[in-house]
Amino acid sequence: MTAPHAAGPSILPHDPWRSLLKREESYAIHALLNIAQNPGTNAATIAEQLQISYTFLTKVLRRLTEMNYVASAKGRGGGVTLKVDPAQISLLDIIEAISGPVILDPCQTKPRCATQQRTGKCNLKRAWLSASLGIREILGGITLAQLCDPQTSTPQHS
Repeated sequence: MTAPHAAGPSILPHDPWRSLLKREESYAIHALLNIAQNPGTNAATIAEQLQISYTFLTKVLRRLTEMNYVASAKGRGGGVTLKVDPAQISLLDIIEAISGPVILDPCQTKPRCATQQRTGKCNLKRAWLSASLGIREILGGITLAQLCDPQTSTPQHS
């Protein structure tokens, strides 16, 4: 299999790529970025702009509200706004708020995985741990503020 073209992965109908992010995690990141750049936008507009299901987006926004990342006001003049400083929230924070800790394989969390129990050692576990730590470091180092277009983002947290 060849690496994706520099412009990004293929968008062919039979695209071989699989996202490591769950759909909820991706929607949460995209929604928060949209909200940071368009404070007060309503959920229907966010769903339309992101070309995602309104119903599913409202579930994601509900979770982000529970995590105190956003506030939502109904009615005229309402909409969704950030409750956090975009410079203080990382992609890792968002992903873990939606789904819990990021690891590549659950065997990493066990004192002795099935292979260790069977053979007394596991060379794969060290690779999973190293890759997971690298991913966590990268995602933890990217803030929402870094992803915002400076011309459109405005501070709005309280």
